[in-house]
Amino acid sequence: MTDTPIPAHILAWKASSDVIRMEEIPVGDPTRTVQGFAPDKNFNVPAPKLAFDDPYEDDADRLNKVNKYWKAQDKERMQREACYKELLDAEVKAAVQRKAEENARAKEKAKEEAAAREKEKEKGLEKEKTVEPVKEKEAGPSGVSKGKAREVPKTPRKSQTEVRSESEGEGEEEEEKPQCIYCVKKNIPCVPQTGKKVCVACGKRKMKCEFFDKTTWAVLDGTKQVVEAVWELAGLGRRREAGRLEVIWHDHQHFVMEIEARATADLGAVDTRLLQLLELNSKGIEIPEDLENRIRAEREVIQHTLKEQLEDLTARMDNIQKCTAWTKNGLPRLTPVVPPAAAQGDQKEG
Repeated sequence: MTDTPIPAHILAWKASSDVIRMEEIPVGDPTRTVQGFAPDKNFNVPAPKLAFDDPYEDDADRLNKVNKYWKAQDKERMQREACYKELLDAEVKAAVQRKAEENARAKEKAKEEAAAREKEKEKGLEKEKTVEPVKEKEAGPSGVSKGKAREVPKTPRKSQTEVRSESEGEGEEEEEKPQCIYCVKKNIPCVPQTGKKVCVACGKRKMKCEFFDKTTWAVLDGTKQVVEAVWELAGLGRRREAGRLEVIWHDHQHFVMEIEARATADLGAVDTRLLQLLELNSKGIEIPEDLENRIRAEREVIQHTLKEQLEDLTARMDNIQKCTAWTKNGLPRLTPVVPPAAAQGDQKEG
């Protein structure tokens, strides 16, 4: 990237999905020449007007116009690619930071809940200690009790609001009741039994319920969130790789066009030479047979080379299309898929 200012329409893109990317057109592409000039549809700049019938404009002027246009197009494409990479990296970093903050909040919440439960237990123990012990009656020699009866501590009456709050707290404790280790391993609901200290599954197995401690549950929740973050990052990396493969597919498409154009030109030249030989032969001029055979062999070599190169490129393009089909990018398949039944029929006929 140069120090030139970035255009406003590129700075207006705030997400990588908003960036309109441009294809890299190789230097040897016919569209970069004066005769086969074709403007880029994604480049919003007026294309140069080439007046071939203007006596005041020569080939050098036209070539200068075309070179300026493609120089500006290359510069714009590099700026857009830099903007796309910067936005994509920022999105990946933001996703990682967001997941890390969520994990930290989950750990803090788990610590706060554990501290609240410890406080509740301490309060319950303090209440039990504050209750005065019941005084036993003094018994005489005949076994008849003397003195005052036992003093039972008076418990204050609870208001309706306190009763409701206690019932709600008990309901929350029942809902937050942890699952036992056996039910977690089998991935089945842990259903407690009324009046028993074991769940239904452990009761059938005639064993006691074992539970994880609070630290283990916090670690399990944190691990689950970390795994989700890793999967999200893997998805972003997979999309990035699919975008790179899509660019390679379009590069192969340009190569196919170049190879076909070059092969067409070579075949045209060979056919012209062959027609000239046939014309000379019709006029009565003797032509060596080796020369005609050599020209025909040259034509077969060109056709065979073209076929091999096209098969190689189309196989690569079909492989890329198969790998990126999940993105629904609309890349066509160049080689039709042959069903297994048809392939077996062809083998039997052979």
